[in-house]
Amino acid sequence: MKRSLPLFASFALLVSLSLACFACAQREAPLPGDSVSADGAVSLSPPPIPIAPVAAAPASKSERGPIERRLYPAELVMEHQGALALTPAQREAIDREASRAQSDFLKLQWELDAEKEKLVKLLDADKVDEAKSRESAAKLMRHENAIKAAHLEMLVRIKNVLTSEQQAKLRALREPCASDR
Repeated sequence: MKRSLPLFASFALLVSLSLACFACAQREAPLPGDSVSADGAVSLSPPPIPIAPVAAAPASKSERGPIERRLYPAELVMEHQGALALTPAQREAIDREASRAQSDFLKLQWELDAEKEKLVKLLDADKVDEAKSRESAAKLMRHENAIKAAHLEMLVRIKNVLTSEQQAKLRALREPCASDR
């Protein structure tokens, strides 16, 4: 008995670690519905999509992908509007674009949530109808892509409002060690 207890404990530890590794491996790729979180965060390389202005901690260089490093969220621009010397016309254009986008995001998020609910209902069955779940997942991914496209469109429009000098200033403000690249 003394001999089997350590063997059993070792086996239990091995099984626990295996299950933990398996669970982590399962979350590597986002499933349909996972690239847009409940708070509206979209994973272009997930920038937040706030419904209302929220002060978020700036993402580090390693957290931003190549697309995000070249674009500027409205929150970042407005946070540094004095340093950027934004004109009233630029402020108005960015505010108008952010307001339009937030309205679009809300509508798209509602559609996404409805589609996600349908897929969850299908997956609740003991035997899942593959064709229906595949069709539902495809609709869900179309909604996710629409949100990502709307977010990218907003970021591009904001960038286009800024001068080259303002963009350079924003890069320097966002990444103080930009010269280290």
